[in-house]
Amino acid sequence: MAKIQLKAITDGKDKNRFCGPSVISALTDLTTGEAARLIRQQTGKKCVMGTHTSEVLDALRACNIKATRWSQKGVRLNRTTGPTLTGWLRLSKADRTPGRVFLIAAGHHWQLISGRRYTCGRIREIVSIKDKQVKRRTRVAEVFELTSDNVTRPGIDVSKPRSKSNPAYYQIRKLVEQYPEFGLSYERDDIGNFGYWVAMSSELETLASEMDHELCDCHGCDGIEEVVSRMQEMVAFGKDHHSKIISR
Repeated sequence: MAKIQLKAITDGKDKNRFCGPSVISALTDLTTGEAARLIRQQTGKKCVMGTHTSEVLDALRACNIKATRWSQKGVRLNRTTGPTLTGWLRLSKADRTPGRVFLIAAGHHWQLISGRRYTCGRIREIVSIKDKQVKRRTRVAEVFELTSDNVTRPGIDVSKPRSKSNPAYYQIRKLVEQYPEFGLSYERDDIGNFGYWVAMSSELETLASEMDHELCDCHGCDGIEEVVSRMQEMVAFGKDHHSKIISR
């Protein structure tokens, strides 16, 4: 088997900041946007944020990368009681010979380790496993060794489609006008790492934060189509919980 090369994560104009597309990019010549489109085409998802194990492995398989579950006698990987990343690094020291690449799920986050090299969608570059940015106290839930005789691009087209008249803007306007009570808004994100910033009314934002709902930390969108999907999620949240604000 040829050795897989761990590379810096590549972002195109349609950057996806989440960890699933990021690790796929670090293993292939796909940008994070292309990796996200690959997952969307395989799963039917409208947007890619969190990713299930099967979704990441299926995308890697489309690039001719095989994933073999790592195990060691007496070691039980678990999201809550398994070894920390530090513990796993110690347990796997003999396995992590030069050139071997491991895909790890720890702390609800996909990350890659090869020898003493590390990368993930949060750091976005290759660093030492001892780098202070690496969260080594997170519990390891799953580990896969990745191999390939030839990493390829997927057989389906994942390039960014050319935009003509984009219906997404009409959909956004319709959602804003249809649900004024939810205070939906979006704007260009000229300061952060996203293309757009999407929000609900301050009352709904406060409620989402109090409930520790995933929407309280999901405002950034990479493209206008993702803005539509995020607003639809916010509308669903508003329909379910707006009455709680009125009754306060």
